[in-house]
Amino acid sequence: MTYDASNRKDIRRAEKRAQLLERERIEFLTVAMRTIQGRRFFYNILEFCHIFNDPFTGNALHEAYAKGERNVGLKLYSDIVNFCPDEFVAMMREAQVQEIPDERSPREPDDTDADTALGQFA
Repeated sequence: MTYDASNRKDIRRAEKRAQLLERERIEFLTVAMRTIQGRRFFYNILEFCHIFNDPFTGNALHEAYAKGERNVGLKLYSDIVNFCPDEFVAMMREAQVQEIPDERSPREPDDTDADTALGQFA
């Protein structure tokens, strides 16, 4: 069947289809955000899309590309915050808990640490 933009029935069918697809998209997002794996997945996408930092590099072409990625991330961020606010908070808490051990883990001393330590005792 061919779509006719001047036919009211075709327009109405297309509107119903668009509404159905939108409901399915939102339902998928909310179901996925109810799981730890889903929250981790979406957090990684948001992080990849530079939502939590500024993609400024000084290189105009690289920055324009990064800001295009960020646009996609901002749309996803908006959907998550609007449709899954409690899960968004849980996602951010979980991401913070994952980062804490990295900050507290012992790190390998490098040359600058040795120079600083020697300077303190010399």
